[in-house]
Amino acid sequence: MSVWEPPAAVEQFPVPVAPRRRRRRWPAVLLVVVLALGGAAGAGALVISQRDYTQAADHLNALVDEAQDSQTAQAAAVASGTTAAHEADALAALAGAGFTDAAAGTTLSADARALDAAVAVAGTGLDVPAYAARHPQTWWPPAIRSATTQLRDRADQLAAAVSQAQAATKAVTDATAKVASSRDALLASVAPVSAQVDAANDMATNDSRFAFRDAAAAVDPTSGDQVAALTTYVQAGQALVASQAAEEAELAGPLHARKVAVVEFARSIDGGVLLDFTWAPTLSIDGQTWGRAGSLAGWTQFWFDRGGYATISLTDSVAAEWPTSKSLVVHEVGHAIQTKCPDLADHSTRAAVEAWATAWAIGMGYTDPGNGTQAYGEPPASLVEVSKSCR
Repeated sequence: MSVWEPPAAVEQFPVPVAPRRRRRRWPAVLLVVVLALGGAAGAGALVISQRDYTQAADHLNALVDEAQDSQTAQAAAVASGTTAAHEADALAALAGAGFTDAAAGTTLSADARALDAAVAVAGTGLDVPAYAARHPQTWWPPAIRSATTQLRDRADQLAAAVSQAQAATKAVTDATAKVASSRDALLASVAPVSAQVDAANDMATNDSRFAFRDAAAAVDPTSGDQVAALTTYVQAGQALVASQAAEEAELAGPLHARKVAVVEFARSIDGGVLLDFTWAPTLSIDGQTWGRAGSLAGWTQFWFDRGGYATISLTDSVAAEWPTSKSLVVHEVGHAIQTKCPDLADHSTRAAVEAWATAWAIGMGYTDPGNGTQAYGEPPASLVEVSKSCR
């Protein structure tokens, strides 16, 4: 038997559909974030590198300003030092003539050599670079950092160069000051040395002595041209010495010792009036020739400026008859000494001048005829008394 039964009913359920998966966008977001952060970091690096560059440029430019100032100071010091060294050389050369302190001249010469050496070191000058741009020429941070490093290196080099230049300038300035000090010491020695030279050349003429004294007084550390002043002084000193030699030569001969004795005696009573002496075999006075046949004669010219000075001319016979001729010599000194007392004597006539000289000799105790009484007569006793106040 065959049996057929319909299939049992099967419960129908909907076929499940797999849920659609949402596409994730994390990589894109991360990329944007990374790019943003990278951009920010890059911008920050750019800002920092630019700031560092500007600071380095400003530092270098400040050093450039300082270098320019140092360069100017160095050039001025070198110019001043060069001038001072040349002047010192000239002064030191003049010091060798014997009219200044020898040690001061040696010191000045040595200081001038030291100044020359300092000038030679500083004379190379300072190489000042151009100003650096305050902003970099690129936006690429590594390139900016490289440029910044170069600026810093240049700044270090320039700072060292400025320091060396300043040290060289100071060395020149110090050496110049030392030369100035030794120069002043040399010039200051003129006063005492000139006094010694003046005294040592007591036979020199008044004209040469006045020129020497004037030249010595003109040597002044504050004068504008010290080399010229010292040159004039040295030349005047040489002229004084030459005059001394000429005057000593005039005294030479068999009467030398007596002539020297006459001069020394006259100067012992001249009251500080500067006296020149000339000697000759004869003198022509008032149309007569004196000095022959044992005659004695003297003639005096005197001037009231410069404190008073005179030139006494004597015949050789005055020396030959020394000391018998003392009264005549005193009479001549009496002419000279009236320059010391111009208000006491009458200078209006030749007779008044001779009366004064005769009275002065009498007042000095010389009463023999050689005092002027033989030639000009007795002076008033009142004049003799007045003359005694002039010594």
